[in-house]
Amino acid sequence: MSTMDRIQMKGNRKGLNLIINLLEFNSFEELIEAVKSKLEPVKNFYSGNAVFVTTYPIRLKEEEKTLLEKLLYDTIALSSVTFEESNRKEDLPSIFDGVEEGLTKFITRSLRGGQMIEFKGNVVVVGDVHIGAEIFAEGNIVILGQLKGRAFAGTSGNEKAFVAALKLTPALMSIAGIFARSAENEPNFPEVAKLVDGNIYVEPYIPTKFEY
Repeated sequence: MSTMDRIQMKGNRKGLNLIINLLEFNSFEELIEAVKSKLEPVKNFYSGNAVFVTTYPIRLKEEEKTLLEKLLYDTIALSSVTFEESNRKEDLPSIFDGVEEGLTKFITRSLRGGQMIEFKGNVVVVGDVHIGAEIFAEGNIVILGQLKGRAFAGTSGNEKAFVAALKLTPALMSIAGIFARSAENEPNFPEVAKLVDGNIYVEPYIPTKFEY
């Protein structure tokens, strides 16, 4: 099982939520290494934010919480670390599964720097998303214009979510907690970003070839 399956990472405007299945680790040391690997690519982005750690279906020992908390503070300059526990996976936040056909919010204007959209579904913007603007969506993000701001799709953990734009040049992009930045060269054609084997893969949008 991959690190992505054992540790879910969900970001929103409140901070970062790590959901950890403790039964998938053979030792606490293995858990620590997996958390390090998961946080390293995003440590600069979440600096100054709060982190909520949810563990299931068993509990961490108090000394293990202390060590994990120290790791989090050492890796990211956090404002706070909060631990939550659950005995059942069913009690955890659900993953939005409407990426093929589900709740969708339409924004019929461009988003300026400083503006933010957060939605528990898919988001479609008819316009541009400028630098400094942010979109958090539990489903897909589709920009009928240029994406220059930040786009976070699949924030509840859906790895089938995608980000698409007529010109895909995000300052930062995330799908189900996996992060990437745009290439230096600006495309002159629509592109789609999706997860492939745990990494974000960007390809030209060709209607006859695009596989969801």
